[in-house]
Amino acid sequence: MNDPRNILLLHNSGHWQGCFIRLDHTAKEQERFSTSLEVEETEGIIQTCLTYTESGRQQSMNFESLPPTMQVTQTGDWSTGPDYITPWSWVAELCVVNQQQRRRMIVRHGVSRLDRVIYVVETKKGTDQVSPSQPLHCQSSTFGSYSIWQPEPGVELFIDPRDRQQGDITGCGIRWCDHHGITHQILRQYNAAGALTPLANEWIDQPD
Repeated sequence: MNDPRNILLLHNSGHWQGCFIRLDHTAKEQERFSTSLEVEETEGIIQTCLTYTESGRQQSMNFESLPPTMQVTQTGDWSTGPDYITPWSWVAELCVVNQQQRRRMIVRHGVSRLDRVIYVVETKKGTDQVSPSQPLHCQSSTFGSYSIWQPEPGVELFIDPRDRQQGDITGCGIRWCDHHGITHQILRQYNAAGALTPLANEWIDQPD
């Protein structure tokens, strides 16, 4: 019942209609595009196929077991990324699931600063689609040396915009408090040695 693979499939399988919004390091929209994502299990293999609506281009990925660096919560939220980072570039993807809707972000950290963030709004096929305001410019606030972007009411993206140095604790996260007052969140965190830490319910300590 607590198998992460089964939990992932239970909450994330199906056909998702999406809107990908590319944001620069200042949280301003650069471009957006529509997608269609199919997630299913066939003969023990998890299959995903992302289609870019306008061009028809597809990206597919098949796997039997979850990647060892993938973290999954008890409610089906998940994140992927490296198991170890340095101050050099790294990328993480995070997703929270709220029944027929998902919110995702793909964060690319550059060598000297945050490179870009892709914010993704997804709804199950047959559900009314949600389109954030265009162009999107997130409201932004600070949390110590970190930033919190708000692309939609109730949604917070936890961002580390620093020029990171060796030994800096870091991470990223996404939190969504829906209109019922229920919070869905996933935080991906790395310790001072650059190693991925276990799932936690609270954001990392504020840096000095």
